[in-house]
Amino acid sequence: MLLFRTPQGLPSTVEPQADRATSSFPGQPLQQRRRPSVEPDPYQAPACEPEGRAAVGKEPEELTDVLIVGGGITGLSCALFLRHHGVRAVLVERHASTSIHPRAWGWYPRTLEAFRSAGAEEAVLEAAAGYAGHRRQATVESLRGKELKAVMLPEPGDLSSLTPSRQISLGQDRMEPLVREAADRAGADLRFGTELVSFDRPEGPGGPVVATLKDRATDEVRQLRARWLVAADGARSPVREALGIGRTGRGTLQHQVSILFRADLEGPLDGRRFSICQIENEELSGAVLGHDDTLGRGTLILQYHPEEGATPDDFTTEESVRLVRSAIGDPTADVEIIGVLPWELAALSAERFRDGSAFLIGDSAHVIPPIGGYGANTGVHDAHNLAWKLAAVLRGEAGEGLLDTYDAERRPVAEATIAQAQLRLMVRSGRATEEQRKATVEVLAVMLGHSYPSVAPEAGLPQFREPEKLSGEPGTRAPHVPVLLRGGGEGGEDRNGSVLDVYGSSFVLLIGSDGTDWRAAAAEASERTGVRLVTAGFGTELEDLSERGWYERYAVTADGAVLVRPDGFVAWRSSGAPERAQDRAQAVAQALATAVVRAG
Repeated sequence: MLLFRTPQGLPSTVEPQADRATSSFPGQPLQQRRRPSVEPDPYQAPACEPEGRAAVGKEPEELTDVLIVGGGITGLSCALFLRHHGVRAVLVERHASTSIHPRAWGWYPRTLEAFRSAGAEEAVLEAAAGYAGHRRQATVESLRGKELKAVMLPEPGDLSSLTPSRQISLGQDRMEPLVREAADRAGADLRFGTELVSFDRPEGPGGPVVATLKDRATDEVRQLRARWLVAADGARSPVREALGIGRTGRGTLQHQVSILFRADLEGPLDGRRFSICQIENEELSGAVLGHDDTLGRGTLILQYHPEEGATPDDFTTEESVRLVRSAIGDPTADVEIIGVLPWELAALSAERFRDGSAFLIGDSAHVIPPIGGYGANTGVHDAHNLAWKLAAVLRGEAGEGLLDTYDAERRPVAEATIAQAQLRLMVRSGRATEEQRKATVEVLAVMLGHSYPSVAPEAGLPQFREPEKLSGEPGTRAPHVPVLLRGGGEGGEDRNGSVLDVYGSSFVLLIGSDGTDWRAAAAEASERTGVRLVTAGFGTELEDLSERGWYERYAVTADGAVLVRPDGFVAWRSSGAPERAQDRAQAVAQALATAVVRAG
């Protein structure tokens, strides 16, 4: 979260767009090649012919399951989650490495839960433990000058009853390499310094993708054939443009620039610490984020006004040094400019997140006003939702219709999250009506209590709910229950953990201590549907360590059962067990078939 100056002059915490602000492509628009047709092709992008294109009709040199375009936090997370599910993934990113800018730096527990399921949480927590963050916000004339006011942000509450994970602060420049390493270790093919030149779907919009890729270091051009294409290429997404997918929303609200610099901040601060420092003097109005004390780096955030003729080109190295010195309060300070990143504070959602064999995730799908720090987290959640579905279809467990649920589930969440961010902007600016204040929900309800009403339309689920009120309803995140995982340690020993640790790789049927009859039903249902299903029982594989009890958390009886999806969302629930074995098997089989969008 960074700070910007609202038109009313009130400080607001924000996070710049989490994915690459510049796309994975060079300056020219991306072209999706026209396929022969007597009908006008709605998927053709208005673009020139890129140089170096592989010959039309040439057999692709490589094959993969999923091609991911964009190596920011969302694309890397998608690669990690796909490999966790055994899906081959190739990621291409135009830049040679991950982002040098901190961009997003607040990560919510649901995001950490997703990384936990793929074995990446521990490394993230270790990195965050060394983060020298502070909860003090100040307004000053300069870092060396007079302090005008200061406030202490509240400490995150105790969330241990809601999640095994934590809310952390860590710059995206620190987070991306960790996720990249985890994805690489999992076997993802990560190609930084490689750009997507063009792509084609010769068998139609739902068919495989043939992509032309170019190594920017060698100019080597290759063709790759993928069953699916995932666009994680940022807010200006050339892939989205090539697909002809429009966007709705308020659009660009402000133009910002982040100046990443290295300078001695210890001297000017004289022992003071802060997370964000608003600068107000005659030369500038902006904010300094001291995100990494150990490296002596900081970020100066400024708003600029194109309507007054300002452009990102105005922020030359010389001008950036001058601005940073003004913020520090020392006209002779030794300042090194590491990078300048222009970005837009915007509110936009793609009209659809799926187009046949192509999918949008992260900023390519939605640009969320950064107050609250929702953007990067929402992008990771997109990837987590999509990955298991692609894997299920690839294995033949699910029908193609399962992929439609990605749009049906994630787009309403994104649009509602955009609305919540805009409400928070109104509240912070002092312009919110009483009705708007009442419509603003808590941050954790957005990030930990979002639901998928389309899973159970008849239930009338709200889009967001306080996470402590979740009780295992289909379409909601499966509640955390502390448990003893019998044989869950690396050496087969028992270990303490969460019931969430059982989810993540396949469907799980969670059963009570009196629900042993569900085991045979689960085996039969799995055989009938061809869907992998793991049974986890309290009193056998799991020992309940909670005060409330898992029965209360999931609203079932001792012989009840709950079907949980690989992404940790509840697909179906039975408060008790039907008496007849065939009824139990039929109930589970029907629930599985519904969850993977196949005939029961």
